[in-house]
Amino acid sequence: MQRKNKVGLLKTIRCLCSLRWQLKNQRQYIKQHLPPLLDSLASGGQGQFNTGTIKRVTKYWELSLHVICNSLYKLSGRQLNAAEQHRILLLSIFGPLYDDLFDDSILSHEQIAAFTLHPAQHTPASFEEYVVKKIYLQLLELSPNSKKVTEHLYQVFLWQKESLKQMSPDVSQEELYEITYKKSYYSILLFYSILDHYPNDALLEMIYPMAGLLQLTNDAFDVYKDVHSGIYTIPNLYRNFDHLQQHFMNEVALFNQRLMQLPFVQQAKDYYSITIHALHAMGWIAMEQLRENTRHINSVEELATLSRQSLVCDMDHLRQQLRWIRQVRSLVNHRINKEVIMNN
Repeated sequence: MQRKNKVGLLKTIRCLCSLRWQLKNQRQYIKQHLPPLLDSLASGGQGQFNTGTIKRVTKYWELSLHVICNSLYKLSGRQLNAAEQHRILLLSIFGPLYDDLFDDSILSHEQIAAFTLHPAQHTPASFEEYVVKKIYLQLLELSPNSKKVTEHLYQVFLWQKESLKQMSPDVSQEELYEITYKKSYYSILLFYSILDHYPNDALLEMIYPMAGLLQLTNDAFDVYKDVHSGIYTIPNLYRNFDHLQQHFMNEVALFNQRLMQLPFVQQAKDYYSITIHALHAMGWIAMEQLRENTRHINSVEELATLSRQSLVCDMDHLRQQLRWIRQVRSLVNHRINKEVIMNN
């Protein structure tokens, strides 16, 4: 099902302005709710949250609330209730701390697996473990389907463990694509598992390419950080931007196609598409910059010699923001071709 009329620039701008206003308005929510919630979670533990953790939680929450959860609800004509917003905030605290169990080697992989499947049986040996267990048990108690929460978190664990292959330059491009997509996809599904209304199969099919594009966008922005941290991603290891950008646009088209086939009002689908592609457009711009600035780079070692300015995409100045708006509109209107349909 294809729409005849393209989304115009004015509608794109209106939707982006509305999204920005919502983001600004919701910051009052987190200022009001996050501090007492953190105090409550820390109560009884031997430690406290640091400033860095709070910043990570806030960024995690902004993405999960506006792009992942609220936008999907608006697409289907729903509105998040207070209990769901509380669970989203809880999971936004949980996510970065759960990542730290891996990244900071707080627990072994066997211990993380056991904790994920049987959290009540875990005995915390640190403040981080104490808080992660406390949040997880609350989420299981408050969520409508605790079994689904555990199933998705276990998939997050499996793909987090699989992502350790990204520490080796021998990881294949096929493996990187699978890790990129699955890690992002199950992280998104974990958020949906705590909501009152879990997506149906048609929505899940649409979400899969969206998840991959979000992670590719993140990887394009993090090239400087990743290359200096010994993390290999598709943009920094393979650097075949012809292939990467073609893949990116095919996935944009596939996402648009699946969205258009959903039985929702066109206005809601347009708004959802603009919201999602607001991030994808940033990824595309970052890839364009990388393509230009790494044209003569032949290895990751050479890539590491480039300046931060060359590898980090600055979206703050006006010219770049105008380019971003035009790119959002372009992605929203990008349509699928028969070859993409056959290959997917």
